[in-house]
Formats: sequence, structure tokens, C-alpha cells
Amino acid sequence: MAHLPEKIISERIDDVVLLLEVMKKMGLPEILNQHLPRHWKQEGLDWGWVACIWLSYIISQGDHRKVYVREWVEQRRYTIEQVCGINIRLIRK
Repeated sequence: MAHLPEKIISERIDDVVLLLEVMKKMGLPEILNQHLPRHWKQEGLDWGWVACIWLSYIISQGDHRKVYVREWVEQRRYTIEQVCGINIRLIRK
């Protein structure tokens, strides 16, 4: 009997992987971090990755409104974490 994975994750990825990979290969998160320094009390993602994820949302969805980004990221969280090599911690309001 074959061993099945404990958890199967199904996410709609669309063009997100391509967009994030191009930004990563360009070194965009690092470039942005040079100009948007992290506050000493800041936790979680640095500004470079926050901006790249938001940019991928804007380009992918054709929408610049911040209000929908959280839900969009939640629906693609595993994919974004795997492509970017980061951990995303969503804070509930």
C-alpha cells in the first residue's frame, strides 16, 4: 500500500510564481530593503518582501487596493512561502 501525504494543499497560483521568481532573481527585495530599513522593533517580513508580495498582487490582479491583499495572500500562502523561502505570519485584527 502506497504512503499518502498527510496533508494535501491546493492553491490557485496563476502568475504569482513567475512574478515572485522574477523579482527574486532581480534581487528586488534586497534592493528595497536598502532603501526601506527595518525598524528595530519590527517583527515578521522585511519591507522588501512585503513590497514584492504586494507588487505581485497588483500585477496579477490589476488592483492596487491594500484591503484585499491579506485575503489574496491567505489563499496563496503556501505557494508564496515556498517560492520566496519565507514564513508568513498573518496577524488577525
